[in-house]
Amino acid sequence: MLTARLALCLWIVSATIVALKPSMRFKPHNSCKSNEHHISKRRLDSKTIFESAAAKTLSTAATLSIMASFIFQPPLPAMASVAPLADVGLREFLVKDGRELLRLSLPSSMTKDAPINLESDPGRQCQEAIELVRLRLEQVGFSGKKPVWLASLKEVNEANRIANTNALLEKVPKKDLPQATKQLEALKLSIDSLRDAVRNEDIKGTIETQSKAAQELYDLRLLSMKPGLPYSIPSDVSSPGVPILKGRATVDITIKRPAGSKPFTLDDGSKSDTLPLTLVIDGYRAPVTAGNFVDLVNRKFFDGTEINSVDDLFINAGKPDGAEGFVDPRTKEVRRIPLELFYKKDVTPVWHYSSDDDMRATEGFANPFQAVGALGMIHDPEDNDSASSQFFFLKWDQGLVAPGRNTLDGSSANFGYVVKNEGALSQINKRDTIAKAVVVSGANLLQS
Repeated sequence: MLTARLALCLWIVSATIVALKPSMRFKPHNSCKSNEHHISKRRLDSKTIFESAAAKTLSTAATLSIMASFIFQPPLPAMASVAPLADVGLREFLVKDGRELLRLSLPSSMTKDAPINLESDPGRQCQEAIELVRLRLEQVGFSGKKPVWLASLKEVNEANRIANTNALLEKVPKKDLPQATKQLEALKLSIDSLRDAVRNEDIKGTIETQSKAAQELYDLRLLSMKPGLPYSIPSDVSSPGVPILKGRATVDITIKRPAGSKPFTLDDGSKSDTLPLTLVIDGYRAPVTAGNFVDLVNRKFFDGTEINSVDDLFINAGKPDGAEGFVDPRTKEVRRIPLELFYKKDVTPVWHYSSDDDMRATEGFANPFQAVGALGMIHDPEDNDSASSQFFFLKWDQGLVAPGRNTLDGSSANFGYVVKNEGALSQINKRDTIAKAVVVSGANLLQS
């Protein structure tokens, strides 16, 4: 009887997955002219997608109800969720801020055998302790919860212990030691302020000082990073003329509205006719994609281009007038780059293959599409290696893009996050213009 019930359940699950799969694939529209006919026939518009998804969700609920009558309750441990929080955050906490994700994905102790060697990485240990303070208070709650504050104080004390040793300076090059020493002293003061705020159960002061300490520690850890990448790039990917970013770069983008338009409200509450965005472009986790983007910024390729389209999830940009992408003046052809993914448990990116192609759809990623302002490349849905210049800003909504197991992760390359004024991205409209894009730091890390 049990075997028959399980067989029926498996059949129901298979049928449900087949029915749901098309509607679950939220992807940015590819603006390429050659794909317009394909898109008009094969891609549903946003309204149709959501209506279809809603209807199929009801169908799924009915299916699960049927399954519940056949399966023993509660489910066996082996049948638990396939999305453990360790895959989409830190310990039991979900990370959904681009700055936090970048700090935690810095490959400061990556080896050829392991993505993280925590025992030999005091900077990472200290970073986790400081990040956990905010994550715990935000996701467990703080009002009247003494045990939560005590747990946070324990994390602060651990960070303080590490900061008061020489461990954070051991891997800093000699030429950078004076700067690193000053940064370490500033970090110690911030940790002291954080400890006072936690002891007083001051949530506002805790959040402010935690953010400051976390960023100061990250900046210090960057000084300890060895030059280059902690892995090699195969020759079929790093062919001559393909830009590679060997580290992280910072890019400032200014969005401008047509004359007479309503001003932007920035994250600090001020009004402005322009929207200044700061992007961190991650060459550690997407060296080819990041290199391509930084190279285009250096060429002023995006300056003066209009926002191509805006919907509930995506702000698409980077399509020039009269072309599908960036035409390389040396070859007179559109420069294409491959799909580039970095799984959280890997020590090198995977090129060309989506997570579906590789049968790794249940695995997490180092830089997930799990924060407002995540940056992704647009490619033809039928050709993984067709990306050129078109990219998107993600207006992440946890209700629409599930953390850790959405189909953006595994089908589009994430190459960084907006870290300033990301909260104002929802105000961008089609026909707004990228007035200017400039590389603020990290241009020296670009190799072509």
